[in-house]
Amino acid sequence: MILKPGSRFGSTHIGGSKAMRDRGIHCVQSMDAIKRREKKVRVSERRTNI
Repeated sequence: MILKPGSRFGSTHIGGSKAMRDRGIHCVQSMDAIKRREKKVRVSERRTNI
């Protein structure tokens, strides 16, 4: 592996890959958020200070 000064690594996140986005593949957190928004019946979530 050769590293050049001032160069950067590409994004290693699934959402940062154009090929994955083109296939409709997202990271698990993004997919979960999308599915939660689509769901018609929701459970009210409460936050507690634990």
